[in-house]
Amino acid sequence: MDLPADIKPLHFTFHGHLTGLDWSIVAAYVVFSVAIGLYFSRRGTRSMSDYFASGRGVPWWLLGTSMVATTFAADTPLAISGLVVKQGIWGNWFWWAQVPMFMIGVFFFSRLWRRAGILTDTELVNLRYSGTSAKILRGFRALYFALPYNLLIMGWVNLSMTKIMALAFGFSKEVAVPVCIAITVGYSAISGLWGVMAADFFQFFLAIGMAVYLAIVALSAVGGISAVVAKMTSIYGAQKTAAMLSIVPSSADTQSFHIFLLYILLMWWTVGNTDGGAYLAQRMIAAKNEKHSFLGYLWFNVAHFCLRPWPWIIVGLVAAVEFPGIVNPQTAKPDPEVGYIAVMLTHLGPGLLGLMLASFLAAFMSTISTQINWAASYLINDFYRPFIKSDGSEKHYVVVSILTTVTIAILGGAVTFLMNDIFKAWLLLSAINAGIGIVYISRWYWWRINAWSEISAIVAIIGVVVAILYAPTTTTLRLLLLGVVVVAVLALTIRALADRNWWRDHRGTTAFTLVVAAIAAAVVLGVTLPEKVFPWTLLYTVPISLVVWLTVTILTRPVAEENLLEFYRRVHPGGPGWRKIARKLGMTHATGDLFTRKNIVGALFGILAIYSILIGFGKILLGSPLVGLVLLAVAAVSVLIIVRSLSTERWEAA
Repeated sequence: MDLPADIKPLHFTFHGHLTGLDWSIVAAYVVFSVAIGLYFSRRGTRSMSDYFASGRGVPWWLLGTSMVATTFAADTPLAISGLVVKQGIWGNWFWWAQVPMFMIGVFFFSRLWRRAGILTDTELVNLRYSGTSAKILRGFRALYFALPYNLLIMGWVNLSMTKIMALAFGFSKEVAVPVCIAITVGYSAISGLWGVMAADFFQFFLAIGMAVYLAIVALSAVGGISAVVAKMTSIYGAQKTAAMLSIVPSSADTQSFHIFLLYILLMWWTVGNTDGGAYLAQRMIAAKNEKHSFLGYLWFNVAHFCLRPWPWIIVGLVAAVEFPGIVNPQTAKPDPEVGYIAVMLTHLGPGLLGLMLASFLAAFMSTISTQINWAASYLINDFYRPFIKSDGSEKHYVVVSILTTVTIAILGGAVTFLMNDIFKAWLLLSAINAGIGIVYISRWYWWRINAWSEISAIVAIIGVVVAILYAPTTTTLRLLLLGVVVVAVLALTIRALADRNWWRDHRGTTAFTLVVAAIAAAVVLGVTLPEKVFPWTLLYTVPISLVVWLTVTILTRPVAEENLLEFYRRVHPGGPGWRKIARKLGMTHATGDLFTRKNIVGALFGILAIYSILIGFGKILLGSPLVGLVLLAVAAVSVLIIVRSLSTERWEAA
């Protein structure tokens, strides 16, 4: 959303100053965080399992809070409040659309991660797949997700702190980045995941508490929500104001509405770790047992979507009227993401400003500490240990893990200097992740998925994104993508004609793949991307990657039967996709099977409850209390149904 032409760039200057009390609060927080690291250093460095999985003894309230603290980074309030100006409140569907993915994860994946008995989610490759392809995939995932993927995330999180320090202290990136990284490494490197999660618990409540307080203070200072709306109308005009305040964009705003549809129809089941992988899986793996894994992931959903968003959005609305056109001093260009910082510096007095800065530091540290610990777990457990030195002692691996943690932190700081916009970095990461989510879901519930499925999906997605960005013309892009579809169809046709036994075994999957190929060809020929950015890229990456990995899956050998039997024996997710393997084991639907009507109902009511609370609170805050109260009543009924269902749950002992 472009600003009106009459809004001039606004150069914000912090006219106050940090008092001795503010500095004391920030210093006390830093000392406290480092003290946590020192306290857990002995416990966290006894072994690889302790360093990266906390000895698998974490209770639900700690692992769930750690999850939400990790996703509550210093970048999040800045980016989300900035969306109010860039797109409107509805732009938050970029992450609100993930509710179905996360809630399905609670009922269908959280317990599976704990059952798997692994150290990292990449180690799942060894349990689930077999042969050379599994080794290739494990090594590739370790390097790809620990380095370029993870460093991109660290870069935008660091960027948020540099924006805060630039407005508050006048610090340049060159000064801000090393200071932030040094503080975080100080406790996370020496204590492993135990120290990270213990610090996360305190950091989350400090960060969310100050976010709520700032929203209340800022909204009161400008006269309440009605005054904000009146000022927005005078600054941006009635039409733009209505768009900025919309929770769902108007269908009359064609481009915005189409982006919204892409979010809710495609994004949640195709993009990223749809099975709760990466650092979320790291915490579920560390749980005491399956019950704690389940409840921790459920608590994460509630805190992530119901507690966090509206305080940030309210501050974003205040920033939109108090500091329209605000300039980022690092780039000398208008940047609504720094409006949140300006509100903080303007409305908080001595002591409270120190607490707010400490809360931002807490949000920053909770995410960076997780990212560097998670990335180090990949590099050591899934690359260094299996491929470089397999006979080292536990002490050796812990020492190398600490050194790797420090190195990753330094590299993440370096990447920060290549970025200026947090939300654009979010879009880039989503673009190169769009399509892989279907494979992550399928590998748990369909025996035929193999390592080549994941490898081909990742390669196809990256290839399509590169083609979208660099193809010289639309015609060239279409020819390239159609060529991929044609090759897939020819490969399947030739195999079917050459081997009737293969066709008999795979005719259903082949027919489905050919239908997907036809849809992909129709989309490529019939749809021209309005922009070469996410989520528009979903229109090409999802169908093309689906055609590629389905084709590769059924043309390559299945996983060795002994691996499939061991995986199902240990994890037993259930469902029609494993009937063949279950029959070989003489198993029907065991007690621990998750593919049940009960879990389907639980997930559906969970989704309904989260959305009802999220939108209900929004309606109340924006002046529609009746609608909001009705939605909260719907949420209450949904919660009661879920609680009643869980009261009869027979939890596994493992």
